[in-house]
Amino acid sequence: MQTIAVPYDFSPYAEAALDFAIQLSHKTNAEIKLIHVIEYPLATTFNVTGEIEADEQMDKIFTLELIKKTNERMKTVLQAYEGTENINQVILMGNAYDGITGQIEELDADLIVMGTKGATGLKELLVGSNTEKIVRNAHCPVIAIHEKCDINSIQDVVFATDLDETHHKILKSFDGFRKVLEAKLHLVWVDTPYNSVNDDLGKERLETIARKNDLENYEVHIAKAFKPEEGILSFSWQLKASMIGMSTHSHKGLVHFFVGSVAEDVVNHATIPVWTCSIK
Repeated sequence: MQTIAVPYDFSPYAEAALDFAIQLSHKTNAEIKLIHVIEYPLATTFNVTGEIEADEQMDKIFTLELIKKTNERMKTVLQAYEGTENINQVILMGNAYDGITGQIEELDADLIVMGTKGATGLKELLVGSNTEKIVRNAHCPVIAIHEKCDINSIQDVVFATDLDETHHKILKSFDGFRKVLEAKLHLVWVDTPYNSVNDDLGKERLETIARKNDLENYEVHIAKAFKPEEGILSFSWQLKASMIGMSTHSHKGLVHFFVGSVAEDVVNHATIPVWTCSIK
């Protein structure tokens, strides 16, 4: 792991994400790229180090003052942490999602650590969040952080699987991350009324997946629930797990609207860090 991207908006959730990324960088020596986007009524996003053209002089003064204040706030944030010499920051102006994703692609980041406050009700259905969209579309793993977490206290991590080989590459990636944390892996499949198998057969298939992926320090489990996301969250809570890992199918458009995403539902409702990676 060489580069960790951390979108930052000065919220407590972003602060928790930065704190987690710094702890992780101490274990991996990865460089952290702190990305802040100043929301601005423009169709495009641009880097504040470039030329700024404004039609009105007052607009230019306001923009430059905003950039100055943001740089000062960012400096104050970094001063709160020791050993931050491996953190580089970039400040952009424009659309937050476009700016963040553009920077992540340019960096070719190995991991994104991003704060989220989750969502419920109509807001979850109709609006979504930048975290959800990045979880859905990112080309590298994403860790969604809800609150500050001591990385050294992570002892049990859950990986949810569909009992097929589609997730093998994602499981390999998560297991590599699990080894960095030195945590125990709990491989779980959720038995629902719409997708059910005998418990013994289910565990046998989980063991087969474990063997094919050369897993170590793991246990297999069958959880029962009406919906997969409910089973994953309930099992993780009962286990007192410290992190959830899973893949996402990255549905878009009308397919996403009607089918939804188990991963995004888990990100929205979990209180522990959620590691996701797109199968695509």
